[in-house]
Amino acid sequence: MATIKRSELIHFSKAASREDVLHLAPSRRAELVESALTSLYRMTSQADRDDLLSLVQTIMRDDPSVSTLFTDTAYAVCNRHLVVTFVNDIFLNRSHVESKDLIGRSLYFERAYEGTQIEQLYSMVMETRMVADALVRYVATASSGTPFDGWFVLVVIPLEDGGIGILSRYAKKREEIAEEVNPDLPGAPRYIVLNA
Repeated sequence: MATIKRSELIHFSKAASREDVLHLAPSRRAELVESALTSLYRMTSQADRDDLLSLVQTIMRDDPSVSTLFTDTAYAVCNRHLVVTFVNDIFLNRSHVESKDLIGRSLYFERAYEGTQIEQLYSMVMETRMVADALVRYVATASSGTPFDGWFVLVVIPLEDGGIGILSRYAKKREEIAEEVNPDLPGAPRYIVLNA
């Protein structure tokens, strides 16, 4: 896979050229999404992060099948009742579950999310129909028994049918996906700590 240059990512994230990205090959669009998620929390400006989020939303809403081309980003789709309707292979491999164990189930089969800021994030996107994101420090064991001790970039996009698309990129070390985060600074990204 070719690498996305920062200048190319910035170019396509600007409103004036964002629609041009839809003319690129699906593999290139998949690379742009993954590069945007890796770069999101390296941006110090909220406006730059918003541009990247808009780029991700534009690509994923136009052709969600690009998620099958991701190499490091999990993608799940839930309908307006928060029932899982799609997960890509990255999600399945990372979670150590099979598709048949997820499709048709409520998102909340993963009990660790109930009553958390992540659940609030999903609800906010469902209600406002606006994209949202968070840097998540995650130390827990998934329902599959898989232990996680790392960091997630989490982006939740509203979908046309009233559901949501959930992109997540996992890293063992924060430095792989984000600069140091001070949640008290103005314009700081949403920061969630999830421990189980």
